Amino acid sequence: MEAVTSKPVRTNSVGGLKLSWRDHKYHRFYEVVDQLVHELQEHVWFKSGKAKRRLKGDGLEKLHYSVECLVRDCMAVVLQRKRKSEAAIRKGQYYYSSERPDQMLTYSIHIERAFEGLVELGYLEVTKLGYFDRNGRKDGTPTSRLSRYIASDRLLDLFTTEELKALPAIMPPYCDPELIRVRVKEKDENGVNRKRSVSITETSETLRMRENLGIINNALSRHWYDLEIPDDELSALQKRLADNPQNERIIRMDQRFLHRVFNDPDLQTGGRFYGGWWQNIPREYRQHLAVNGKRMVELDYSNQHPSILYAQASIVRPADCYSGVIKPPLIPDGVTAKDLRDMVKAAFNAMLNSPKPLRQAPKGVKPSKFGLKWAEVSEEIIAFHEPIAHHFYTGVGLRLQRLDSDIAEKVLLHFARSGIAVLPLHDSFLMHNGYEPSLDPVMRSAFEEVVGASPKIDRKEPDKVLLQDAADEDDPFGPVTTDDLDELLADLDVGCENRLRAFRALQRA
Repeated sequence: MEAVTSKPVRTNSVGGLKLSWRDHKYHRFYEVVDQLVHELQEHVWFKSGKAKRRLKGDGLEKLHYSVECLVRDCMAVVLQRKRKSEAAIRKGQYYYSSERPDQMLTYSIHIERAFEGLVELGYLEVTKLGYFDRNGRKDGTPTSRLSRYIASDRLLDLFTTEELKALPAIMPPYCDPELIRVRVKEKDENGVNRKRSVSITETSETLRMRENLGIINNALSRHWYDLEIPDDELSALQKRLADNPQNERIIRMDQRFLHRVFNDPDLQTGGRFYGGWWQNIPREYRQHLAVNGKRMVELDYSNQHPSILYAQASIVRPADCYSGVIKPPLIPDGVTAKDLRDMVKAAFNAMLNSPKPLRQAPKGVKPSKFGLKWAEVSEEIIAFHEPIAHHFYTGVGLRLQRLDSDIAEKVLLHFARSGIAVLPLHDSFLMHNGYEPSLDPVMRSAFEEVVGASPKIDRKEPDKVLLQDAADEDDPFGPVTTDDLDELLADLDVGCENRLRAFRALQRA
C-alpha cells in the first residue's frame, strides 16, 4: 500500500478515551483510510475532467474523518464478502447545518467530495436512492427513506482474507462525538416533527458526566460482545432491521461505546444511555448475547417508572402495574393476556410522556385488537392508578427518564471502576452470568440512593422461541457461490469466534 504523508497527525478522542491516530492497534483500518484519502485528493472527476483543489489543514482533517465514517458505516456490517448489509447516508444539505454538534461532517466535504468521490472511484456502490414524499401515507402524512450504499468488492480487496472474516472486530470502536447530547423536537419547513440537536452550556455537571462516560467506555473497550448465532442468521437479522425506512435500528458491532441524550438544554429530562449496538436487537435475541464468549444474564427493574411515582407518593404500588388493569369483554383468538399487558404498558408510558391528553391511540398501541377504544384504555388506566393519576398527560415520563438514567449511571460506574462490562438497556442490565450475585445488590443500592425506596428486580428468562433457520428459507442475500477456496473454508468458520479471536489479538497488540 502506498505511503501517504499528507495526513495530519492528531489525537482522536473516542468515547472519552484518547487514541493515537497513527499508532494504536487499529492501524490497519487507518491505512485503508489513508489510501482512500490520497486517491480522493488525486481523483480526476468525471463531470469536470480534472481534479479538485487539494485540501489542507482543517479541510484535510475533515476529509479523513468523512472517509473514516463512510468506510466504517458500510464495512462494520460486512460478515463475509458475499454477505453485505446496506449502510444509510443522509444526503440532504440541511442535515449538515452549522448547528450540527459534529462540525467535522460538512456537506461539501462529506457528501460532495468523500461520498460521491468514493462512488466514482468504485469503492462504494449506491443500492437505493433516498426520497421524501410529503403525502406518502394514506392518512396524508409524509414517508421517507435514506439513501443506501454498500462496500464494493474493490474496497473489500484492501483487506486480507483473515481480516474479512472479522471486519466488525477490526473496526475502531465508534462513539457519538458528543458524549452529552440534547435533542429537541421541532417542526421543519414541511411541518414534519423532527429532532434537532442543540448546543449545551458546559457546567461542572456535564464535566462530571463526561468523566463518568470515559470510565464506563474504558471498561466497555476491554471486552467483546457478540451474538452467538450463525452468520447467515445474523445477516438475515441485519437485513430485517435495516428495512426500517429511516434505518434507525441496525447491528453494527463497532458501536460499543455509550453517550447520553437529554431532551432539554437544562438536562432535566431524558439523559438515557444510547450508542451500544446491543440496544438495537429484538428482545428474543438477547438470550444469545455473549461477552468474551460467555453467556450473559439480564436483570431489570420491575415496573420502574410507576415504582418511582408510587415511592414518591409514599404508597405501595400494585404487584404488577400493567396486568389486571383492563378486563376486555372478550379477548379475540390469537391474542394473549401477555399481548394485553404489553398494550397496557405501552399506553401507560405514552400517557406519562404526553404533555396533553391523547385523543387517539398513540403509535404502536392498538386497543381495537382487544375490542376496546382508546378512550376506554385511557380511563381504565387512570382509574386503576388513581393514587398517581395526576401525573398522566403531564409529560412527567421524560423527567422520570432523568432519574432512571442517573440510576443506570451508578450501576455502570460501580462495575466500570473494576473494569467489568455491563450492557445497559434503560431499565435492565446484562453482564457475564458469573456476576449475577453482585449485580442484584448494586442495582438495589443505586435505586434506593436515587429514589429513596426499595425496587423489585426481575431476572429475565430466555424467550422460548424458535429463531429463523436460514438454511430452510431462501437466503435474502442470494446464493453464496465462489471459486475461492479460502472463502469456502471461511464459511466453515464460526463468525462470532473469528471476531472474538480478532478482538483478543488487537488487545494484545
